Amino acid sequence: MRLLVVHAWLKGNLGDVLQLSVLLSALRDLKPSVLDLAGFPARPADAAAEVLELSDHYLADPFAWYWKLTPRPVRKVVFEPLWRRTRKGLFSRYDAIVCAPGPYLADYDSRAPSALCDITLAREIGLPVMLSSHSIGPLQPDALAAVERATVRIARESSTYAYLQERAIPCCLAADLAFLYPYASASAKPATTTIEQPYRLIFLRSNNLDPGELRLEGGALFAGSRLIAAPSPDRLVLATSDYRRDQRFLSIVARRLGVPWIGCRQVTELVDLVHHSAGVVSDRYHPAICAAVLGKPARVLPNREPHKMHGLNDLLTGHTLKELQDLARAGLNTLRDALRTAA
Repeated sequence: MRLLVVHAWLKGNLGDVLQLSVLLSALRDLKPSVLDLAGFPARPADAAAEVLELSDHYLADPFAWYWKLTPRPVRKVVFEPLWRRTRKGLFSRYDAIVCAPGPYLADYDSRAPSALCDITLAREIGLPVMLSSHSIGPLQPDALAAVERATVRIARESSTYAYLQERAIPCCLAADLAFLYPYASASAKPATTTIEQPYRLIFLRSNNLDPGELRLEGGALFAGSRLIAAPSPDRLVLATSDYRRDQRFLSIVARRLGVPWIGCRQVTELVDLVHHSAGVVSDRYHPAICAAVLGKPARVLPNREPHKMHGLNDLLTGHTLKELQDLARAGLNTLRDALRTAA
C-alpha cells in the first residue's frame, strides 16, 4: 500500500512533532510500500527531524491561507479548480490519504478550506481518507458534509466526539496521539534545563492573552481579573513549545513581570523542562499532555479553541493515564484496521 500523510504542520510547534511521530510509527507497522509526508513549510524546522526520518519522502504541501480571505464565489471559480487539478495528480499516486493530526478542521482556522477540499477530492477519485486524530469544529454545514465524507473520523477528545455525534456523524472516541509518545527515551538524554528548581511552568500562547493584562499579585498570575496560576512557593517560569510563534510575546511578558522564560526548540528540551518542574499550567495543548504522562500536575487554560481545550481538560480531569493511553491506542487501532480493509 502506498500511503500519503497530508496537512503536516512542521514550523516548529513541538506538539506536531509528538503526535506525528506516533502516527508515522504506527503507519510503519503496516509495512506500506511507500509512506510519504506532505507538509508545510517546504523546509521544516529542525525539531521535525525525527518525523522526517519516519517518512520515505517529504513533499512541500502548500498552505492556502488566502482561501480564508477570499470571497467564496471567487474561491470556487478561481482557486479551487487549479488546486483540485494539482492535488488530483498528487493523490492519484497513492492508495490512501491520511490527514495529519491537529485542530485545523474548524471555521476559525485558515487551513480548513483547502484541507476540506482535499477530503472531498480524494473521495471523488475513490481514495479512502482517514482523519487520524482531530479536534473538529465548529464548522458550517457544507464543511461538516466534507468531514462526513471521510472514511474514518477519529476524535482526539470528547468535545469533538460529542459535536459530531450530535450531528449524526459517526466517529471514534480517542485521545491525542501524544499520550503514546516515548517520553522515557527523550528524558534519558542529557539534561538541558538550567532553571533553578523548584519551579512551575506557565505555557502561554501568543494569540490568546493581552500582554498588558498579565500581572503578578501575591504570587498569583492574573490576566485582568482572571486567575491564571494560583500562588505557590515555587518559582514561576513562562514557557512555550512553539518558540517561533511565541518568543516575542513571552519576552515582553517576562520582562514586564520580572520572571524568566524558556522557548523549547526540541522535544528533548520540552520533556526535560517538564520533568524537572513542579507542575504545568498551559493554554497550549501538548505541554499539558507531556506533564500528565510524566506524572506532573497539569491544569488546562480554556481559550478560544472550544473543542480542543475543553476536550483536553475533560480528558485530563476525568481519566487515568492508563485510560488515556488506551483511548489513544483505540484510535490508532481503528485507523490501522481501516487501512488494512482498504488495502
